[in-house]
Amino acid sequence: MSSKNEKALQLRNETIAANVGRLFQMLVDIYGVSELHNLEKIVKKREGQVVNLDFKPLNTTVSFVLSKSRLSPHLGKSDKAAATVILNMKKEDLIPSFIDFIKTKDNFFGFLKNIFKYYIPGKIKVKGSLGAGITLWKLLFIGKHSMYKKKT
Repeated sequence: MSSKNEKALQLRNETIAANVGRLFQMLVDIYGVSELHNLEKIVKKREGQVVNLDFKPLNTTVSFVLSKSRLSPHLGKSDKAAATVILNMKKEDLIPSFIDFIKTKDNFFGFLKNIFKYYIPGKIKVKGSLGAGITLWKLLFIGKHSMYKKKT
């Protein structure tokens, strides 16, 4: 593969990762301030900590700064990260997995479902502070929102 093709592929992968980071930020901005999430309760003592989200199939990392008011994504790996969440899945499985995370209800059973589906099989690994890695994922669980309720 030529150098131009490799650079174009890397740029595409970085764009995908940056858009996912921005999606996470918008989800927290839109749904994190309502009664759905109490950001102060979820973030607690983790405010200001940095969590790296490593997209192994894309060979790219996005870092997030945890805050009680908003989630700030930055393209690239942070040296001061409290945790690194590593996604070990195929490129085709990334978006369906994110949709599954987003639709998960923010309760014990929703969290347990994701542990058995992603963490135990090794699709997601956490290096560093497990609490900081879990905090990032809990911010994405918006399955209790009214748009996900079944219409009768």
